[in-house]
Amino acid sequence: MKKLGVCIISILVFLGCEQAEDNSEIPTIEFLSFNVIPGDGESTIAEGIISFSFVDGDGNIGFLENTDANNDGNDTNNMVDFVYTEYHKQNGVFVEKSGDPYYLPYFEKGIYRKSLKGTIDIYLPRTILSPDTVYYEFYILDRDLNQSNIEITPEIIYSELIEQL
Repeated sequence: MKKLGVCIISILVFLGCEQAEDNSEIPTIEFLSFNVIPGDGESTIAEGIISFSFVDGDGNIGFLENTDANNDGNDTNNMVDFVYTEYHKQNGVFVEKSGDPYYLPYFEKGIYRKSLKGTIDIYLPRTILSPDTVYYEFYILDRDLNQSNIEITPEIIYSELIEQL
């Protein structure tokens, strides 16, 4: 009976251990949603929010140079690690417009887990002069400059979303 108890406890301890995750060192992302919130009323009329999930097998997302502690206010020292392109509708055809630089937060590598996964929200301010109908293509880069897959949002009509606020 004593051996059975030790055996059961050993099995429970073994099953309770975290299994190592086998994720690619190249980050993967998945578009989750797009939402709009009101702007500050001065320079922005609204902000679009792209939400996406990510998984990186070696957990090296974000550059230390981009953290507030290391940021001297000079964007030339920062490493762009979220890249997006806005396509706005002009005369019925979508036209490419490069997005502004965006910097992801620095994530420390875990002690027990190499991989990193989570959800990120990217805020895109809109002014009265911003195009109304757009879609976005985006990807991320990790610290080894591995590029993730490219995700694409559906067509977004800001005026309709702002009306619903």
